[in-house]
Amino acid sequence: MFNKVTAILFLSSVLVACGGGGGGGDKPPITNTTSSPASSSISSSSLSTSSSSSSSSAAAKVLQGQFKDTSISGVHFVSGGQSGNTNSTGTFSYEEGKNITFSIGGITLGTTLGKALITPIHLIENGSTDSVAVQNMVRFLLMLDADGYAGNGLQISSAVQAASANWTQIDFTAADFAQNLATILSAASAADGGAHQLPTADLAKKHIEGTHSCNYSGVFNGDIAGDNKGKIALITNPVTGDVSGFSQLENGGALVELSGVKALAYNQAASFETGSNGDKSSYAGSFTTVSAINGTWKKENTSGTFSASRVGGSTTALYQFSASFNGSESGLVALNIDATNKVTGSIYNFTTNETQSLSGNVKGPNLNVTAGNNKLQGLLNVEVGTLTGTWSDSVKGTSGTFTGGGCQLNPAPLTINGFHSWKIGGDSASKQLIPASGTDPLVVLDGNPVARVRMTVSPWGEMSFPIAGFDQTGEAETINLSGSSFIEITYKSNQSVNLQLRQYAIHGGTHNQITLPAASAFTTVKVPFADFKGGLTPLDLTKVAKFNFALLSNNPTDGYAELIVKNFKIDKFN
Repeated sequence: MFNKVTAILFLSSVLVACGGGGGGGDKPPITNTTSSPASSSISSSSLSTSSSSSSSSAAAKVLQGQFKDTSISGVHFVSGGQSGNTNSTGTFSYEEGKNITFSIGGITLGTTLGKALITPIHLIENGSTDSVAVQNMVRFLLMLDADGYAGNGLQISSAVQAASANWTQIDFTAADFAQNLATILSAASAADGGAHQLPTADLAKKHIEGTHSCNYSGVFNGDIAGDNKGKIALITNPVTGDVSGFSQLENGGALVELSGVKALAYNQAASFETGSNGDKSSYAGSFTTVSAINGTWKKENTSGTFSASRVGGSTTALYQFSASFNGSESGLVALNIDATNKVTGSIYNFTTNETQSLSGNVKGPNLNVTAGNNKLQGLLNVEVGTLTGTWSDSVKGTSGTFTGGGCQLNPAPLTINGFHSWKIGGDSASKQLIPASGTDPLVVLDGNPVARVRMTVSPWGEMSFPIAGFDQTGEAETINLSGSSFIEITYKSNQSVNLQLRQYAIHGGTHNQITLPAASAFTTVKVPFADFKGGLTPLDLTKVAKFNFALLSNNPTDGYAELIVKNFKIDKFN
């Protein structure tokens, strides 16, 4: 995960968003009636005295938001006349100006004023990622996840939801939190058979910091007011939390590049500071919402305020990337990437003060988007969150470079190093054992996504995936890997496997291939492309389409063939 946690225990790239669809239900509000010290850790700073009766709720404006520690489904909420459980995107409904309370069975997480984005940080008084209560709440939520893999969101199973009705309030400030949670952990495992584990406080802290940084990352532009007027554009880096960008004052002001002074704070204010040593200006701001910034500025003997709002954001995007560009002109780019690798967003030209919509796609690491006469090409790595490239305007003749970063904003389907279209196939005489049904082999094993197949082979079976999806004809799309030298695989198999490198639109016959020997434990191998031999034509790396693991024999002792792939990386590609 290209946020601050790339691999933590049973966690993976996670990341996060605000907005979404609603929820329902008729479960009554849960109030904390215990004298546990936990009650002192639940935020009451924003408690409303407004009535939540049905008569007052009838005229209330109902809005939607998301509860995030990555998206969490199965958390109960109550806001005025609105109640229910969060859905797969963590979405809840709330009444504008009213409080919302979150709970899981008999355990109240906390209460805060309803808003578009709420995390455990908002549920603890003066909450931050340094708060013991915040860290323990995150540990609790991660422990409840049905599959132990946060990269595809946290799902509290219906069985655990039912069991939680008998749980009593826990103290999120407890120093011996793990011991206090032991009974609940056992109850969760007994309820749904999941391998529920409690992560450490340190891992939970890093996890919620990644969630926090990603939510507030992106591009923002707005106005400067006070002793002078002007414009400002800011970009928040999801990995470092640094806020940089551009500013320009009206009275003789030149374009000024801003760089981070104080990174985004991991607290409810989400404050930061940015500025320039060149003109001795500084801007101190904080997020009033996930999409709006207010703050103050000063430059020598002048000062004032500024405000900015999000540019090109999408609450439903799978990945959220942003970059600053320089050269003949300067500005910022906001990119939203969906599960089909389609790219949308906006480009804000600070030089001309213009915003244009953009569209395009990502194939492997290759980004290609257009915005009017502007063309952007570059390399985008969703695993480490990096983005670099060049831009050009064909009409103006202007050009330059851009650089930035990104994160996973919403839960993603299971993938292995970004490859998600894995399929199982075989001769009709072969019998598939794992998975028991269907052709999707992606599962979670020991907290990590893997592709797993077990079958009795007669005479062949296979597990394959396209490198960059399918084209309009249904063929695995052609990809140019001529800049790559090798692949790296981590696998486990009870017999040898033929790994075929399939070229575009070539079916049947013999393919360029190598043999992976049987491996009783997970083994990592690096295979140069030069080692792939055979095929009807010499290997052409400019027109490859997919990889295919061919199972051609059964293990004589087991009576079946089994292959598990945990890692698959292509040099200079993913």
